[in-house]
Amino acid sequence: MRIWALADLHLSFARPKPMDVFGERWRGHGARIEAAWRERVGPDDVVCLPGDLSWALRLPEAAGELAWLGGLPGRKVLVKGNHDYWWDSVSKVRRALPPGVFALQHDALLLDGAGLAGARGWVDPTLDFRSLGPPSAGEAPDRLLGIRGEEEDRKLYRRELDRLEASLRALDAAARLRVALLHFPPTSPSLEATPVTELLERHRVDVAVFGHLHGDGAEAFRNPFGERGGVRYYLVSADFAGFAPVEVART
Repeated sequence: MRIWALADLHLSFARPKPMDVFGERWRGHGARIEAAWRERVGPDDVVCLPGDLSWALRLPEAAGELAWLGGLPGRKVLVKGNHDYWWDSVSKVRRALPPGVFALQHDALLLDGAGLAGARGWVDPTLDFRSLGPPSAGEAPDRLLGIRGEEEDRKLYRRELDRLEASLRALDAAARLRVALLHFPPTSPSLEATPVTELLERHRVDVAVFGHLHGDGAEAFRNPFGERGGVRYYLVSADFAGFAPVEVART
């Protein structure tokens, strides 16, 4: 079994939102993702999707994206991103998912020996991303920007840490491989220690996949992002990854 990952698909079937305003590389990105997915992913593989699947504002509006996912090869595992406004109650989300698509929230999943856990995470403005290249519109900033204001961002960061820990604690002891899905970056290219990296190391995670950052990845980017404390980190934002699933592990 191969494990793939791809974040920040930013699809908008119900209310089309042209993504090429963020750069020409986004033109027709949904069709390019589907073509690469069908070429690479097998029916028994697992695809991790760490957030920002759809621009939909309500769950019914995301029905097209969820049905599209259900029609693609492999088993898909989702965590919420900061733009997934359609994801409110996880129980409602799960009822809307087609067969073979799973949502993680406060819990974990075991698929053919691979344990999968995760949480959205939140912004950590201390992380330094300058090595990914100079910032420009729609691309990776030097540092992550605050979202709700410093005090609220700190509160949400701590809350997401608790949610991540709850999910990691739920990992099956029988898992031969442990994979964590996060929307927000847990560390920077210099692999700085953070509360998130410490948590992943404590729970013996093997692979962590994340998104949220944007850029074409043409020069300074590589995968794996790096390794620290036994955890391999993969940045899998769709544009960084060339709009194709990234293989992150095999079992």
